[in-house]
Amino acid sequence: MPLPPVAFYSIYEIAVRWGCHPADVAGWAAAGHLQVLAGIPPVSCGEETVAGMVQVPIAELMPMFRRIGPSDEQARLKRVMPLGSKSWLKVTDPAEGVLVRSSDLLIDAVTLQQFEEDRDLLRRPASSIGSGPRYDWDAMYAWLTWSLFEKGVPETQTALVTLVQEWFVQNSKSGEVPDESTIRKRLTSLWRRLRGEDAA
Repeated sequence: MPLPPVAFYSIYEIAVRWGCHPADVAGWAAAGHLQVLAGIPPVSCGEETVAGMVQVPIAELMPMFRRIGPSDEQARLKRVMPLGSKSWLKVTDPAEGVLVRSSDLLIDAVTLQQFEEDRDLLRRPASSIGSGPRYDWDAMYAWLTWSLFEKGVPETQTALVTLVQEWFVQNSKSGEVPDESTIRKRLTSLWRRLRGEDAA
């Protein structure tokens, strides 16, 4: 029996999927186009206990997705909305709120697919037909986007290449890993942009 479809996507994964900045995705969610969720441990909201997947007020978490300057790595949820509810509940215990990281913020696949269909974003390149690519570059770029936002840019291009090669070593299903020169060619344009150089 095949695995079920992916249920949730992080904001970073969606940014890579759409070729935009994570701040764009967060902004569209804050404008009401997308519902952002997070999984939380049991917390008290007055006399009610809430746990599991909840909707989060993304507009209150925008410092985690700054377009310019460093973004906050984590924030405190002061309000949550249980799934199926229409009312926000104030978190009373812990009094400081629920700690979440930017990578904890998710959008469910059904909502994502509907958003893409409504805006004709669904694209199926011809290369997706038949056998898949030798290396999962899309998954690597999704992870790398998250890593750069969470941990910053490595000191050197060699360090960046090593980081990516280590990701392939840990995540390759076939055991095959692209060589250093192949990775470097793939990342040269990105590295130049990260360093503020001309990518041409």
